[in-house]
Amino acid sequence: MIPFKPFRSEKFSQEVANQIKESIFNGTYVSGDKLPSESDMARQFEVSKVTVRQAIRVLENSGIVYTKQGVDGGIFVAEADTMSVSSYLSDMLKLKRVTMSDLTMARIIFEPEIAHRVAKVWEDKDLEDAEKNIQEAQIALDKDKFRKSRILNLKFHRFVCNITKNPVVIFALNSVIDVLEENVLKTELDRDFIHNEIVAHRIILEKIRARKREEAHDEMREHIKIVHQKLEEIYSYSKRA
Repeated sequence: MIPFKPFRSEKFSQEVANQIKESIFNGTYVSGDKLPSESDMARQFEVSKVTVRQAIRVLENSGIVYTKQGVDGGIFVAEADTMSVSSYLSDMLKLKRVTMSDLTMARIIFEPEIAHRVAKVWEDKDLEDAEKNIQEAQIALDKDKFRKSRILNLKFHRFVCNITKNPVVIFALNSVIDVLEENVLKTELDRDFIHNEIVAHRIILEKIRARKREEAHDEMREHIKIVHQKLEEIYSYSKRA
């Protein structure tokens, strides 16, 4: 393993963080790998353990590494996930620097094209998760578990997106869906709203299964627009109440 290089800088902890990130980005360390201990890194960087600890904290906050306590503990390279992006979007939504309309616009840009692509490339058992998801959402709705059904409806979009096998598209969409899922717990939704989502998902999946790409694209676009309009009505009403 190539050792880290010592350096001279006024921003020691940031330099340490940058070198650790570079070692991950260039493949020296990959997801799940254990990094050298704080003591070892302090020695290699020729800085104090406190400086290394500050750098690790920065990387933890970014979701790049995580620490584990115990005998088998240490500092490990994290799996890529959407947590940091989703957290940022959620914070911006609360600060009103990002709106629900912004999230909807992102979905309208991405998801119709995703449906179009999936209708072309799906194969074998790719559609099974989406099909099962629709069934589970209907079962939850029949049991009056509205929020569970709504969460499952959002997961439908994750399953469809996963079929693209495009990590950039999957990461971007999941970041948005994460924020929408968080807001489900704060929103009162009626049976008809959730039922109509399930119906729309069935239609979209039928178009995808039949490889009707243009129709799958248009159905997805219309579905997202209708859901957004309904949510806007709900939010507007709750503000007036």
